[in-house]
Amino acid sequence: VNAPVLVYLHGGRFVSGRKSREALPVLHRLARQGWLCVSANYRLSPDAVFPGHLVDLKKVIAWVREEGHAYGADPSTVFVAGSSAGGHLASFAGLTPGDPVYQPGFESVDTSVTGVISLYGWYGDVNAGEQVASSPHDVLREDAPPFFVTHGDRDSLVHVEGARLFVRRLREVSRRPVVYAELPGAHHAFDLLHSLRCEAVVDGIESFAAWVRARSEG
Repeated sequence: VNAPVLVYLHGGRFVSGRKSREALPVLHRLARQGWLCVSANYRLSPDAVFPGHLVDLKKVIAWVREEGHAYGADPSTVFVAGSSAGGHLASFAGLTPGDPVYQPGFESVDTSVTGVISLYGWYGDVNAGEQVASSPHDVLREDAPPFFVTHGDRDSLVHVEGARLFVRRLREVSRRPVVYAELPGAHHAFDLLHSLRCEAVVDGIESFAAWVRARSEG
């Protein structure tokens, strides 16, 4: 079938959340369009500390690349997405393809992605006393994949200034497109329920993914 793949990571401040709650409008829309959507759980704190959460995501990406063909996937077209803490992990994974620091035991596996989608993401450090970089700001690179970043300007949990700063710094470094959609009046977790605003975001994500795929195939 060679279906494109979306790997999605939920939010929850790295301490809570589950794969069946968030971003359902995005997952359902893309699945109807023929995508293979993988909504994954990951170990939560305090049972795991960073980069354990990221290692789990990279294992999912590695699994899709190695085993996805058995489910009709095109393992060369993998987008990674996430909400809140999941946006942090998706962004970090997109910026550290094949980095052995974050791939213990599978250092040689290709974990690169076609594009990154971050919904109301957190882009700061993860306070776990870790000795490795834990903010996406620390791993910006000029060959970063295309990014789609969206955030509500009324978000009181993860303030919009963080998204603005991340987008600005990423655009200064990356040679690839960084799309930013700021949503007037939107709060945190705007993708939990269907709404006109959420549908507009899904439209944007679908257009972004189609554009990235067309460029990569061309």
